[in-house]
Amino acid sequence: MNRTIIGFCFFLCSVFAVTAQTSLLRSSPDKKRAEQAQISELLISPDTVSELHLRPNFATSILMPEPVANVVLGAPMLFSEEHSEHAAELVVVKPITDHAATSNLLVTTRSGQHVSLTLVSDGSSATDAPVDFVLIYRRQRDFLIPSDDPADALAGETLLEAKTTSVFDQSFSEQQRIASPAWSVQHDPKQPLKIAAAVGSVSGDGESLVVAFSLLNVSSEWVEILPPQIELNNPADQPSGKKVKKKQKNILADQVPITDYRYTQRKLAPGARADGVVKFERPNFKQSQEKLQLELATADAANHPLLLNLPFTPPATSLPHPSGE
Repeated sequence: MNRTIIGFCFFLCSVFAVTAQTSLLRSSPDKKRAEQAQISELLISPDTVSELHLRPNFATSILMPEPVANVVLGAPMLFSEEHSEHAAELVVVKPITDHAATSNLLVTTRSGQHVSLTLVSDGSSATDAPVDFVLIYRRQRDFLIPSDDPADALAGETLLEAKTTSVFDQSFSEQQRIASPAWSVQHDPKQPLKIAAAVGSVSGDGESLVVAFSLLNVSSEWVEILPPQIELNNPADQPSGKKVKKKQKNILADQVPITDYRYTQRKLAPGARADGVVKFERPNFKQSQEKLQLELATADAANHPLLLNLPFTPPATSLPHPSGE
């Protein structure tokens, strides 16, 4: 009798051990997968590049603290990005290749704040790699006790925005608020230009100049705007040792390196407007007859640009807009 009881207890212990081991093997991958999924919060910082871990067959959401204005993806053949007006604060990214891939992503909000990300996908075979499901960005705030007065809160937000907004972003934002720029059109009977343009504020930013401008499609066709160029030219200089015909206008132009530029849009429908801003390092000096010019052109007429004169020295304050605003 005792042997029967002992044998039965041993059988029950064996069954419980096998069941527990099977349960552990089944739950272990789910627990491991849950630990790999990440939901992170970061403060917006234009000087920081954050790393975002992605995986094929998974969508990662980036939540901004305000509506998104523009998204630039470095490798659209490796990753995809989606954002719409229905969820203006949300950007969704995911890999579209099963192989390991990397790229960069720049997200800009309507107020001019931007974040830079490095997208990293280890491929479908890397099952142990972490994956970011949600990345939430927060505004940077001061560690002060808030006031109960609404007026103080509004003044604090305005002051914080003024401190964090760069000259480049502020010029770009102000140019978009100009209702009626004073358009400049250059007439060329042989090659009619399809765009008109207007120069807005010209501001100094250290050793650089920041120029805001607007463009208008004055043609009856869609046009694509090329990146802006800055030239320093001298129409009086002639090549030494060469005779120039009387009707020939010889202009020597040097390209000035551009450090950054931005457009509200690059493709314009007939009658549509685009606003832009460009930043470049100002040359150390120029001759008296040389001119600093902003060069704007369309993709189908790159050799016939619109040229707008710029001041070589920025004023103490930003130039008033031609519209008088």
